[in-house]
Amino acid sequence: MLVQQWKNLAKLVLLIAFVGVAVWFFRFTDTGRSITSENIRAAIDELHPVAQRLAYIGIYIVGTILLLPGTLLSFAGAAMFGVWEGTLYTWIGATIGATAAFFVAKALGRDFVNQRLGGKLEALDRRLAQNGFVSILILRLVPLFPFNGINFGSGLTSIRAGDYILGTAVGILPGTFVFQFVFDRLAQKLGQESLTWQDWLDPVLGLALLLFVGFVVLGRWLSKKLESKSP
Repeated sequence: MLVQQWKNLAKLVLLIAFVGVAVWFFRFTDTGRSITSENIRAAIDELHPVAQRLAYIGIYIVGTILLLPGTLLSFAGAAMFGVWEGTLYTWIGATIGATAAFFVAKALGRDFVNQRLGGKLEALDRRLAQNGFVSILILRLVPLFPFNGINFGSGLTSIRAGDYILGTAVGILPGTFVFQFVFDRLAQKLGQESLTWQDWLDPVLGLALLLFVGFVVLGRWLSKKLESKSP
């Protein structure tokens, strides 16, 4: 029993170290900070069109596991593939990457958390298992919760994999489209030789930003409605 507890603790320490090293690399090293949307696009641009799309999805999957900021990757996708293709490839990469991160956290940290559960935390964990799809859907619909945090945090709970994957796939789709719409328009504006204040009055860009704000408000309202109906 004691040996198993130490094994579970060692796996949790490994998970914490993995997350810590990933954050340190991208935030505090020159190599990590050099990974920008422009550099990602430059690395993919020379490939065959089919290979470009596969490479982008692959980079998004790996980037999600390694906690690379999703906005950085999504902006590159919108600039390269436009709204519709960018939405599709980003959604595929984000869903697979989020699923992989979930299983990493489940494999390394769930056993330790499970042996420490008790009282209210145990009751909460049971409710999450019973209402996993709705819980994940609520978190994904509101673009105010950290995407990578939800990925790894969910793996520490008893939420079933099927509920997590479905809730993630459905929940991130509206936000993915809105972000790609905004990023596509911004990429077109930033691609011009000169950007003036009049460019920010572009009605299409205004619509994109309004759509983003509307999505945040709608997501919060819908999450409250779903939360009130769930036990």
